[in-house]
Amino acid sequence: MRRVLRAAYWVAPLLFCFLLYRYASRSWFQQDDFAWLGLRLDIQYGATWLTTIFSPMAQGTIRPLSERLFFLTLESIFGIESVPFRVTVFATQFGSLLLLTWIAGKLTGSRLAGLLAPILWTSSSALGIPLAWTSAYNQILCGFFLLLSFHFLLRFAATGERKWWFWQWVSFLAGFGALEINVVYPALAALYTLCCARRYFRKTLPLFGPSILYAVVHRLLAPQAASGPYAMHFDASMLSTFAQYWHMALGAEHAGLIPPGTGWAPAVTVGVWVLAAALAGFAAWKLIRREWLAAFLPAWFAIVLAPVLPLRNHISEYYLAAPMIGLAVLGAWGLASAWRAAWHWRAVALFCAVVYFSTAAPAARSVSRAQFERSRAVRAMVLGVVRARQIHPQDILLLANLDTQLFYAGIVDSPFRLYGIQDVYLAPGTTARIREFPELGRISDFVLPTPGVRRALAHYRATVYDAGGPRLRNITSAYAQVLDTQKEEVYSSRVEAAKPGYAGVLGPTWHAAEGNSRSMPRRATVTLAGPPSAGLRLYLNGWAPHALMAAGPLRVSVSVNGRPLAPATLHPGPDAFELAFDLPPGLVGAASMEVAVELDRAFRAPDDESEFGLRFGVFSLR
Repeated sequence: MRRVLRAAYWVAPLLFCFLLYRYASRSWFQQDDFAWLGLRLDIQYGATWLTTIFSPMAQGTIRPLSERLFFLTLESIFGIESVPFRVTVFATQFGSLLLLTWIAGKLTGSRLAGLLAPILWTSSSALGIPLAWTSAYNQILCGFFLLLSFHFLLRFAATGERKWWFWQWVSFLAGFGALEINVVYPALAALYTLCCARRYFRKTLPLFGPSILYAVVHRLLAPQAASGPYAMHFDASMLSTFAQYWHMALGAEHAGLIPPGTGWAPAVTVGVWVLAAALAGFAAWKLIRREWLAAFLPAWFAIVLAPVLPLRNHISEYYLAAPMIGLAVLGAWGLASAWRAAWHWRAVALFCAVVYFSTAAPAARSVSRAQFERSRAVRAMVLGVVRARQIHPQDILLLANLDTQLFYAGIVDSPFRLYGIQDVYLAPGTTARIREFPELGRISDFVLPTPGVRRALAHYRATVYDAGGPRLRNITSAYAQVLDTQKEEVYSSRVEAAKPGYAGVLGPTWHAAEGNSRSMPRRATVTLAGPPSAGLRLYLNGWAPHALMAAGPLRVSVSVNGRPLAPATLHPGPDAFELAFDLPPGLVGAASMEVAVELDRAFRAPDDESEFGLRFGVFSLR
């Protein structure tokens, strides 16, 4: 019986986690997942393993373990199957829960606190997104490495055996491959030893060396964004950001999940203040008794949260995943202490537990279920397109009536290329349900222009599917009739010159497409959508043939609606080029603009009287 109880002690938090996040365990892929799953294709197309694993990506981040190797390894073994990813995510979190059970029991001297700490942490809705969204695995893996390193520190402090100190270093250094927040671990180790194991405080100081070095190198390799949601602001706004995260940690966000009209939302707000007062009162009581652990546990929350406080324009609840560990242990310690005290303290503890669990657990389940439902919709659309390509192997596929979530979760990061599918676009005139967030991706980059659609439909080379329901529905005939009545043309801010769907916006002088490019003669035109906002530039991407560049530098003149832009010059060297041009004023909001490209010379191939100039791949506004 004792063995059963002991096993239940360790297994109960794991079972609770699985039951609470059972929807998360069934999630499919969405959003950034498709970019990471596409790393294999990048390597196939010429990228090296070294640059793929260590080059800055996604807002300048460098996370070789939690993103690069995680996706590359599982995708190369299992393909685009979500189950192995879900198993890895939950296995890592289960490891963290086991570590936290041991750590909380060791710190507080209470087995009850050891049982409650992982349950309190699991109930936080901060874990809802990381457990359900594969790309947020970095939060889960970072929490694991922080707990593992701290576990080795406690082992060393208890036994003095050097092997534990060595394994702490191994875990600490490995944590840099998970998430940048790992840099705070030396502060945690130093503060803990200062509070509870002072004889080892000086020994923790060398840990700061790798963190400082990592911060400097990361700053040099991946400069911070100067604007946008990921711009960092080291000013007084960090205090306001901390206050928002504190309210989120205690459940202030949960009021939004309560159905309107029930009258319970104010109670949630009151509950936040009750929990804050209870935690503060318990910590103060322990500090009066000179139990300095009560200072370390709230500090864990503040220290681990500190790296994201400058991101005042990107406040996300899942950033609380690792910081909540400190509050979970403090809360578990308080509940366990109250349970050993007089009956009125038990009543207070029970009331606080009811307040927390009655809102936190349902919120966690709701957040993870929302992620699951979104991923399920993405899966239905992506696999529906795969089936549509099998039915129409040569057609351009157009998707209609997507909403905002489906567009940003299932279109922007190009999931179809993972299945070898090209030529999938949004049908012009069917994007009314999508609310645009330019920092995530512009709608017009994915809309095929109406001249190309008309041509493709007229030659039976396009099929249109309604993606607004639970499964794709062929609406080609109905859409063609609607498009025939539409007088205003819709254009795209991105034109892929070689793709047949864009042929309708290319001028008459272009040559036939060859592979992923199309050659121009000495002069050619293309029509794009006007810039939706100021500050965008015109980019021309392509290749310069050796036969053209053999004569020396090439002058490239570009005009927009007949207005010349500052000319550019290409010099002999690498074939690939990218030219950028500032747009003239007065174009913002224009339905279209004609871009003309003219070269100061061209060449003729042997036995061919046609002129050939540059080869172009993409024209775009960025």
